[in-house]
Amino acid sequence: MRVALVSNGNFFSTRMLAPLFADPSIEVTGAILVRVPPGSGGRPRTLVRLARRTGLRYALYKAASLAAPRAEGLLSRTPIFLHHLCDRHAVPYESPHSANGPDALAALRSWTPEVLVSVSSPERLTSEVLALGPMAAVNVHWSLLPRYAGVAPYFWVLRNGERETGVTVHLMSPELDTGPILRQRRLEIDPAETALGLQLRLTEAGGEELLAALKGLPGSIAGAAEQDPIARSYFTWPTPEDVRAFRGLGRRLARLRDYRRMGDLLDAERERQREADRTLER
Repeated sequence: MRVALVSNGNFFSTRMLAPLFADPSIEVTGAILVRVPPGSGGRPRTLVRLARRTGLRYALYKAASLAAPRAEGLLSRTPIFLHHLCDRHAVPYESPHSANGPDALAALRSWTPEVLVSVSSPERLTSEVLALGPMAAVNVHWSLLPRYAGVAPYFWVLRNGERETGVTVHLMSPELDTGPILRQRRLEIDPAETALGLQLRLTEAGGEELLAALKGLPGSIAGAAEQDPIARSYFTWPTPEDVRAFRGLGRRLARLRDYRRMGDLLDAERERQREADRTLER
């Protein structure tokens, strides 16, 4: 199966996409990396805007969750980000201003995928882009859709006192986080769960479910479950008041153990790469 990717290419999306590169039945033909939303002016301006919207505490938490793996990448040769994985596997990639722009469309057409996979894309993809996956266009979302569509569902389920959440792999439509559901996995929420700890658990589950969903195509498309629009809920970035309410419930955005868990995931990736290299040498 020929697969093209659209992603922000950060640590979390890369961990979900890594199983695709490792599976012999899937050929990743190319990747569109849209790291910063169009017109944002780069990471510093993005962080400033996020701090204005969510408060400094949440913005610093998001910055730390992205900076920690970057620091790890300076100390090792582990493929931390998606462009590292592409380099290792000789997969072409482009970093256009927009995933919906002419440069991205030209690249995707040249890679002739059967399936288009979107993971943590910072943009809503147009119908023209989605049509470039003639078999299917597939997305992974960190909630049990149709509930908790939108931004940062790992924060909102904790903020709202949910006892479970999960991941959803679904067929894409132009409206965000809609489209028939191919696979879901439920996860219980621990009473001491942090936002980052939950995000890491959802990342691991999301990678496994994405691979399973792709391996079930195209036969699973006919049986995909339509989302109930009445049950849909949608969230955007939290406000400082939301963050204070979150902390008022005894929740924390991150703990040191969460960053250690990020290191454990990278250690596992290093070992997998070493084993792959040993296999090639035999």
